[in-house]
Amino acid sequence: MSIERVSGAMYWSVIAKATRFGAGIISNILIVRSLGATDWGIYSVIKPLFAFASTIIMLGAGNAILRFLPLVRVRGGIDSFMATLRRLLAVQIAVWIGLLSVVYLAGDSVQAIFGGHFEGLGYYLLFAVGFVIFDIFLGLVTSIVQSWYETKWYAIVTLICNVIYVTLLIYFLSIGTGIVGILLSGAIVNVAMSLLLLPQARRLLATEKGSTGEDTGIGTVFRFSLPFVATGLLNLIVWRQSEVLFLGAFHGETAAGYFGLAYTMPQLLLEFVPLTIWPLVMAGMSEAYARDPGKLPGAVALYYRLLYVLVMPIAALGFAFARPLVPLIYGNEMLPAAPYAQLFFVVFSYSFLYTPLSMALYVTGKSWVNMLVFTFLAVVNIGLDLALIPRYGLWGAFFPVALVMILGVAVFYIVASRIVRKIYIPVSFIIRCYLAALPTAALSLTAVRWSGPAALLLQIVAGAALLIACFRFLRVMGPKERELIARLPIPLRGAILKLL
Repeated sequence: MSIERVSGAMYWSVIAKATRFGAGIISNILIVRSLGATDWGIYSVIKPLFAFASTIIMLGAGNAILRFLPLVRVRGGIDSFMATLRRLLAVQIAVWIGLLSVVYLAGDSVQAIFGGHFEGLGYYLLFAVGFVIFDIFLGLVTSIVQSWYETKWYAIVTLICNVIYVTLLIYFLSIGTGIVGILLSGAIVNVAMSLLLLPQARRLLATEKGSTGEDTGIGTVFRFSLPFVATGLLNLIVWRQSEVLFLGAFHGETAAGYFGLAYTMPQLLLEFVPLTIWPLVMAGMSEAYARDPGKLPGAVALYYRLLYVLVMPIAALGFAFARPLVPLIYGNEMLPAAPYAQLFFVVFSYSFLYTPLSMALYVTGKSWVNMLVFTFLAVVNIGLDLALIPRYGLWGAFFPVALVMILGVAVFYIVASRIVRKIYIPVSFIIRCYLAALPTAALSLTAVRWSGPAALLLQIVAGAALLIACFRFLRVMGPKERELIARLPIPLRGAILKLL
């Protein structure tokens, strides 16, 4: 993996992700406060259903682009790959039309699945599936751009379009369009971003010459990409807040909304870094593996270090201050979600232990192995949901997530270590990250007692100072980590190295 190319692209990708992150925080607050507990519960159920539809229609094409375009650059065969992309897009449109027809014909009968709760769910779902095609097209275009590590224009477009998104959201919510207005705002922005990025994607593809080289016919691509459909659906069950569907069916809209918020808040914060670097690391690992398969274990270890240096501070601060911040930010109506949000910061922090292992399987072309592992985890997850949620409600939804994440780490390590020789987890480094985060996490005890805005601000500053002190005391930033940060094109790089 070329760290210089990946880190250069990462600089602009971080800017793009930071823009989306900021817009996501603002929009989430606007949506929760505007919809209220009941409509927010309905929207919380629509979101995973939208994600299921998007995964089915995407057909794993985004991951296929990140996998095969780097190979085409190394070995040739762009003409074959472009013909495959055109056929793939035609299949995606056909799948979208079929799924949209099913939702239209099902109509309000969807509501019956949820025990009579969620009035108007079929109507909202029709809009969600109708608009999902714009999300699909944007995913294809951005995957092409990111596979070349060309993210500067993507960052600029993301900044502009997320400002537009928040503006549209404020307007549509102010005129009372509710959930439909939220979905429409996202669709408009997806179209705008696609149109702005498409010329760059076409220019990048045009730079590659030669019709011979890597075999990237539709059969080859589908053998790699189709397992991503099953894996993606299973991943939504294991990793996303699919529990809201069961909570909605057994306990109604309000319970689904509380869990949706408790899950979304830490997920939004903790996924900021991983989702920023995932496409770039995927492309970089694929290229490194194509050149020298022996470098893959080192690339996996590097990915772990990137993740935990950047994720653990967020997890520690989130655990410390989530409980008082939820009612302060989202309103007292959402207070029941606070303790679950706090605990999810812990759960999501250790869930990243299996992310690099899963990526290693994708890079080696073993996407079907990921599918089998996620099938097992999804079966366990759903079984626990059905056993616990009807009786225990929100706690019955929390424990399956926490337990399955632990199980996932163990299973992925066993499987990956048998397929990729010498793969390893830098355990001592990750333990130091957790130890360095403990004093800051302990501020949760004081944050409950002194929960006013001014007191929380002072405690957050103290928590950040504790993190810096503990990172230095435990020497989390060793020579490898310092070298990595020194090569990353990030602002205040020198100051960060001096502090840590």
